Amino acid sequence: MSGLIRNYFSIRRVKKQLQNRKISFFMFYDEQTTISNKTRIQRFVVLRKCSLGDYSYIGYNTNIYHADIGKFCSISKDVSIGLPSHPVHYLSTSPLFVNPSNGTGYSWADKNYFDPAPAKVRIGNDVWIGMKSTIMGGIHIGNGAVVAAHSVVTKDVPPYAIVGGVPAKVIRYRFPEDVIERLEKLAWWNRSDDYLKERISAFQQEVSVQNSDRLMEILG
Repeated sequence: MSGLIRNYFSIRRVKKQLQNRKISFFMFYDEQTTISNKTRIQRFVVLRKCSLGDYSYIGYNTNIYHADIGKFCSISKDVSIGLPSHPVHYLSTSPLFVNPSNGTGYSWADKNYFDPAPAKVRIGNDVWIGMKSTIMGGIHIGNGAVVAAHSVVTKDVPPYAIVGGVPAKVIRYRFPEDVIERLEKLAWWNRSDDYLKERISAFQQEVSVQNSDRLMEILG
């Protein structure tokens, strides 16, 4: 927490605010976090050890720890991603016994006997994460995937899959397999802003069997 507060009052933070007024003044991030200037972050968001790509946005009251997030991602409010864990294979799950600094406010352990930090979460590009979802540490979410609201994601999510539930399971895929393969190869999210703006019509209609080839040609 001290790192978040220290960075909040730093010159680095002031410069970031001047570069991007779409980042709420009431959000927090540490020195290990990198945020694109083409993002929007609402109030009461906390980012630690994160990276956030172009045109991705995060809704209010979301907590993200140790995650790489791609471009064009839509992360709703009250989302938790990569939060610290507890020692479930020890006699007690309480961090009081294993970590000098812990949530209880008391310190019994002489050193850290358990590492609560989650493995890095990797979220691809064009991913939509619904409100009040939880993404466990170490998860990889593929490009174009959708996580339904109130889901708990405990396993990797394939590209363009729609998942939901507790724990989250694949409900269906957004497009046929051949279209997904072409989109993965195309990687339109890596194109320049001007390129995408010139071809914006491809993004303004539903994808169907009848028009998928034409849309791929426009983007390609």
